[in-house]
Amino acid sequence: MKERKINIEFMRIMAIFFTVVIHVSNIFIRSYGKISNMSFLVADFFNAVARVCVPIFFMISGALLIKGEYVKDKYLKRIKKFIIILVVWSIIYYVVGVVRGGDNNIIKGIVYSFFNTEYTSKHLWFMYAIIGLYIALPFVQRMCKDMTREEENLFLILFLTLCGLSGIYVPLATAITRHSLEVIYPVPLINSAYYLGYFICGHILYERLKDVRNNKKYNLYCILTYIVTVLLMTIITYVLSTKANRLVTTAFWYRGILIILESFSLFILIIINEDKFKSLFINKIASLSFGVYLIHAIFLFIIKDNYDIVSYPAIIMVPILSLIIYLCSLASSYILKKIPVVKELL
Repeated sequence: MKERKINIEFMRIMAIFFTVVIHVSNIFIRSYGKISNMSFLVADFFNAVARVCVPIFFMISGALLIKGEYVKDKYLKRIKKFIIILVVWSIIYYVVGVVRGGDNNIIKGIVYSFFNTEYTSKHLWFMYAIIGLYIALPFVQRMCKDMTREEENLFLILFLTLCGLSGIYVPLATAITRHSLEVIYPVPLINSAYYLGYFICGHILYERLKDVRNNKKYNLYCILTYIVTVLLMTIITYVLSTKANRLVTTAFWYRGILIILESFSLFILIIINEDKFKSLFINKIASLSFGVYLIHAIFLFIIKDNYDIVSYPAIIMVPILSLIIYLCSLASSYILKKIPVVKELL
């Protein structure tokens, strides 16, 4: 069995916990106007802290997969496995939706469930994205394998500018013209699908830094970048939302420059401090992380449907509920993985 990099596994745990934090804090920030400004600001801050989760997932995948060799059987097996997982969990969440009072038209539900997360659970959008990346993997591997350092630098620069700065110039131009303005022709590969950009950047950064250890200068830059981007996202979201008197999440765009810099800084910080991660317990928890991702929305729905959580302060509820949902999902994943057939779906 291939040895697992413990710092990568730590990132996997961190990313899935942050995913739960985002989904809990979203309940509060989407209740803008119904909660106090302080609760909104606190939930806004937690959301900014955790926003790295999706980019980190894609960067981890790029770091682990792009350098590998194309093997047809392995390639097809991986795609088949994830399609089956998507189908099964789409059905599960469709049933959950019906139980919660959703559309109970079975034919419509089954057909739509595989193509529209509105009928299942929105968090399953990630499965469509990752399956797409797995399909494209052999071509990405070939491209990245022949890239020179100069070409890698160019890709990083273009991703930061064409993709990252679109998070600034698109809303700015929209505000000036007072019309919804999107880039009509996004540059293929660079910013037509931001998750592909993170996928490739994860590979580039990991290969360059995997042998760097505890560089004090890098550590300082990464920590400062992470803190500054979190604060900027928090402040921008709060100011724009209060000014518009509604939730404005422009600063939380995954293809925005702030999220990119935040994700890069945390990814680099953990990669270059691999020697800080020693516990084998990390590997055991990380092996349950995919199951936590698939399951956690069920516990989130149970809490949302039975408790008016936004009536309580966000500073208390966001961390407590995030921890409860994460631990319940972790325990469920552990138990379900003991069942022979079911463990293949986690």
